[in-house]
Amino acid sequence: MLMRRIWMSVLTGLLVTSILHAQAVNLTEAPLPDRCFRNELSMQLEGKITVKQDGKDVAYPHKAQARHVFMERFLEASDGVGDKAARQYTSAESTITFNNNDSTKRSLRAERRFLVTQRISSHAVTFSPNGVMTREEMELTEHFDTMAVSGLVPGKTIDVGKSWKIADRAVAALCELDGLTMHNLEGKLEAVKGNLAQIKIVGNVQGINLGAQVAMIINAKADFDIKAQRIVALEWNETDARHQGPVTPSLSAEVTIKLTRTPIEEPEELNKIALVKVPTTKAPPAELTNIRHDDPKNGYTLHHARSWHVVSPEDGPQLVLRHLERGDFIAQATITSWKKADPKNVMAIGDFADLMAKTLGWAEDKEIERKEFKAEERAKGHHAVYRVVASGTLDGVATVQHFYLIVSPQGEQRIVTFSVVPQHVQRLGARDLELIRELAFP
Repeated sequence: MLMRRIWMSVLTGLLVTSILHAQAVNLTEAPLPDRCFRNELSMQLEGKITVKQDGKDVAYPHKAQARHVFMERFLEASDGVGDKAARQYTSAESTITFNNNDSTKRSLRAERRFLVTQRISSHAVTFSPNGVMTREEMELTEHFDTMAVSGLVPGKTIDVGKSWKIADRAVAALCELDGLTMHNLEGKLEAVKGNLAQIKIVGNVQGINLGAQVAMIINAKADFDIKAQRIVALEWNETDARHQGPVTPSLSAEVTIKLTRTPIEEPEELNKIALVKVPTTKAPPAELTNIRHDDPKNGYTLHHARSWHVVSPEDGPQLVLRHLERGDFIAQATITSWKKADPKNVMAIGDFADLMAKTLGWAEDKEIERKEFKAEERAKGHHAVYRVVASGTLDGVATVQHFYLIVSPQGEQRIVTFSVVPQHVQRLGARDLELIRELAFP
């Protein structure tokens, strides 16, 4: 009897050891380059936007929903996270509802369904090899970063019940942060059922996005296919608290993102022939990453870098953009339509300088530069271009302003004003001139 019990104890110990060993799972994604996936992505957001009106905080209900279906082929990866991918969208749609009554629907043009997403200085930039995108298309396709999902797993064998810290790089990408200031996001292997390892991800995240402070509470779960070595499903819930920034209002919201990620064979739309038009440079050409703004009301088109953000209403009398660099608000550009003139009798640059000196709210202290551009210095389609640079105070704040007058061959006139505080003049550099050259008349 004693010997039997001894043997039973040994067998039980071996059985327990075997069971525990079976519950240890290698949570490492297989290499990403040249692998293809079909992604089904949905997003639901419900919250409120708070703005200042007459010195008081006024909150407005804000809702958004989006759905994306696309095939994705990874082209480059590092540290277990995708750095570059080609995508073919089947659908990309969103509906944004402000104050429960103003709804805006967006969708992707057929000629912009083939896209490339490339990580530049840790930020994912989506562009089309077929031509520039509109701001609405850019916002529609710079969604939850599916290239960073693989960074949620630890890249090693984990026992059931054990946790690991999520890598900073993956957290910043998945939370869409330009800068990460703090996080305690952890993953935990909850259970193993068949070929699926069930993962829970929870924690707090703080950082900067578009110059605004953001705090998030993350509660997510994922399914990892042990055989395929892939995360195949993810539900990502976050509570967002965003402070007002230079280009975004204050926002509090509950967000739910659901992703189904299916490994597939190479599709025809993403084969090597389709990839021929994908730029191979370290950074994509500016003419592809620039954003196209069409203003049919005021009669011009503008291509601008993504560091310029539109902050004026779509139907406003002026176009106002703000330039951000590493989260810092550097300058503001305002484009205003001016009365049509006889192109053979454009106002003198002195008259333009005098006119700008009388701008409402502007107290000019010193004129720094006055220049009339020669024909070879002007962009194609610009009949005349003046620039006047002056220092002074704008609404009581020390400011340097660059005033431009642009005249078309038909006599259409646009005034473009760049306002920058003195300490950021050097950081603005030649970006004012770059923007001016991209303003085109019909």
